Amino acid sequence: MLSCSGCKNPLPEIVNYCPYCGKLISLDKKLPLEDLSLTFLRADLAGFTKLSESILAEDVMNFLNVLFGSFYEIIERYKGILYQVIGDEIVGIFGMQKESGYAPHLSIMAVEAMINKVKECSKVSPAIKECKIKCGLEIAPASIYNIKGNLREAVIVTEGFAKSLVLQKNAGNNMVLVGESLYNATRSFFEYEEFGEVIEHHITVRAYKLKLK
Repeated sequence: MLSCSGCKNPLPEIVNYCPYCGKLISLDKKLPLEDLSLTFLRADLAGFTKLSESILAEDVMNFLNVLFGSFYEIIERYKGILYQVIGDEIVGIFGMQKESGYAPHLSIMAVEAMINKVKECSKVSPAIKECKIKCGLEIAPASIYNIKGNLREAVIVTEGFAKSLVLQKNAGNNMVLVGESLYNATRSFFEYEEFGEVIEHHITVRAYKLKLK
């Protein structure tokens, strides 16, 4: 069985890129367009501006490094990829590992662990206790093209980024909103309550609120 030269994880089938870390298995070729159904996660730290004003910049960076390092480990543990970090916001993608049909369920387990990690980190300092997390997740078809050594350099064409962002922006503190496709895929395993339609920049998503444990 082949193993990824980057993360050393076993590769269960002949693939163009590692489903764990996104590294190309062969760097001498350009990948064609691939169509996949992926789960997109967007999470944003609420209260970050207030946090930045109340403690030293060095302490803010240390807090973010610890927290985002934990997010990376959590997302990887649940077979996802931390695709992007934008300031105090992260973007994760689940479902690149094609042989697994449980990416939607793993994304929910990951986001639950992330919220618990924020609560845990917020106990470190009285100033940090104001920091909360707002999360949005949705399943969407995606076309992937031109991966050059790393998934994070790929062109990914999908509505998943926009839909998960709409959900994240409408979530309350320490709240997870999922779209209708993710709700339908996971409602037998997790509890939800209907939240209603959310709209942002002409994008409408029917949202469901995850009941956290």
